[in-house]
Amino acid sequence: MYICLTAVVLGTNQHKHVAIFPSGDQPNQLILSSFPAVLRCVSPPAIANGKPSSQDLAVFTSGMSVNYSCEPGYSLTGQASIYCTASGTWSPAPPRCAGVLCIAPEIENGRKVDGRGPLYRLGDTLRFECDPGYTLNGSHQIQCRDEGTWDPPVPVCTQALPCPPPPVIVKGKHNAKPLAAFPSGTYVNYSCEPGYALHGEASVYCTTSGTWSHPSPLCEEVRCPDPQIQNGRRVSGDRHFYSYKDNVTFECDPGYTMKGHSLSQCQTDDTWDPPLPVCEPVENGRTNGVQTAYRPRDVVVFECDPGYTLSGSPETQCQDDGRWDPPVPVCERSKSIPVFPMLLSIVSGLFHSSKMSLKN
Repeated sequence: MYICLTAVVLGTNQHKHVAIFPSGDQPNQLILSSFPAVLRCVSPPAIANGKPSSQDLAVFTSGMSVNYSCEPGYSLTGQASIYCTASGTWSPAPPRCAGVLCIAPEIENGRKVDGRGPLYRLGDTLRFECDPGYTLNGSHQIQCRDEGTWDPPVPVCTQALPCPPPPVIVKGKHNAKPLAAFPSGTYVNYSCEPGYALHGEASVYCTTSGTWSHPSPLCEEVRCPDPQIQNGRRVSGDRHFYSYKDNVTFECDPGYTMKGHSLSQCQTDDTWDPPLPVCEPVENGRTNGVQTAYRPRDVVVFECDPGYTLSGSPETQCQDDGRWDPPVPVCERSKSIPVFPMLLSIVSGLFHSSKMSLKN
């Protein structure tokens, strides 16, 4: 049986392991035996604006390592890791944490438009713009980041190529001046002659590569859709196709009244203006029967509901050209004096007269 102990060599940081056990030939005597010393390092050195890992350890023996890190806004200079050596010292020397600084970049054919310099701290920003005739490739604004780098990368100003004159289009024109070359960023607007509609981009601009942003547009003849209305018909303006300023006139079938304008015109944007009318069933009236189709010289008779008066002819006849003549009438609310109040006034007058006669 033996007992193990750790002994400290006075005046050093050396630790020795010793064992005490009885002598074989003399059981009453104890023998003290020592083993090689185990060296320890003191706690890792503290650094400004940073700290080592494993701060909670109390013992650092030979071969152990610690890693240093810096606080936000500071970058580490030197070796991030140090080791406890066999001699009980740390190696290499601990690193330092220095404030992050970015060096102000310079760009050719451009300049900084804001930001101070020449050194910038973490989070500081810079903005750039290019000289006339040059275009900026990259971000207009960059920021100082960790390790003294800029993010996004510093932009570059490249020379912008001019554009040739914009193409001429058939049945249209553009508003560009008669120049041999157009600088980058120049806008040109196209328009068409009356009766033609523009298809494509009306506005184009000169890009930095020396080309126009979009193909030139086309001017195509206006074609309005075939105008059709339900419960009515066209009475003039029938054509195979409809061009700019073509007019169409409509009327409603018997038993229907028109809401909207009877005449509409084809516009430059392929639409009808005013919008096509709508034929709604005649309100507050009726006919002698509604048919799906009428022949020339067919007659339709109208009458209104009680309390409404017919505005127009009570009869209309289908003509050879598909029109109704006279026009279809409308039932309007009667404006006559109500019968009951009038009778009440008469009776009251008679009663008053009879009282006057009796007094006399």
